[in-house]
Amino acid sequence: MFNGKIYKIQTLQKLKGNWKINLLVSVVISLCGYISTLPLAESYADEANFHYGINLDFTSLLSLVPFAITGIISMASAYFFVSFFKKNQPVSFGTFLEGLNYWLKGMLANLWVILWTTLWSLLFLIPGIVKFYAYSQIYFILAEYPTMSVRKAMEISKILTRGYKGNLFVQDWSFLGWSLLCCITGGLGFIFLTPYYMGAKVHAYSFLKEQALATNTLKESDFFDTF
Repeated sequence: MFNGKIYKIQTLQKLKGNWKINLLVSVVISLCGYISTLPLAESYADEANFHYGINLDFTSLLSLVPFAITGIISMASAYFFVSFFKKNQPVSFGTFLEGLNYWLKGMLANLWVILWTTLWSLLFLIPGIVKFYAYSQIYFILAEYPTMSVRKAMEISKILTRGYKGNLFVQDWSFLGWSLLCCITGGLGFIFLTPYYMGAKVHAYSFLKEQALATNTLKESDFFDTF
């Protein structure tokens, strides 16, 4: 049975004595998110135009920067937190850096999730939310099985979340109060909230996978089929 409260308790137990490395990764995640919002491309374009007479339009490029960084960091974050919470492997900052090797899959995953969620949202808000949660496990799947194709990971995510999208939605909303408190601190609180939130998400993913295997909805071999 899906139990978000248990996943939170398990996360805090796992974090006990292991906060330092998790907070370090969380700081990097927050910094990358902040950097992605800086209008650096516009300043470079103005400088190029002033010094070299090159008139460049960086508007489109600038809009792609947050998208690219989000996908890459989401992939590296999932790789780190899956290694720590699910695989119970010794982790270091190098584990996070290792996850950056899968930057292309992170970008592709972000592209497909945004594309399909947006298309379904055009019909109505609710279908968009449903599809968002249908694809919500894609980064965890790719983190655990890096050789799997993004398309295959999306299909497996849809299978894993079948019948549990509402549970995942409620789990996310259970962090709303903490998120509001983090906003009061100017966003600094998110450095502590991110490992807690991601840990609960990884434990939820573990449950969904175990359920799919236990009910023969999926077989272990399905996760090693790259296409």
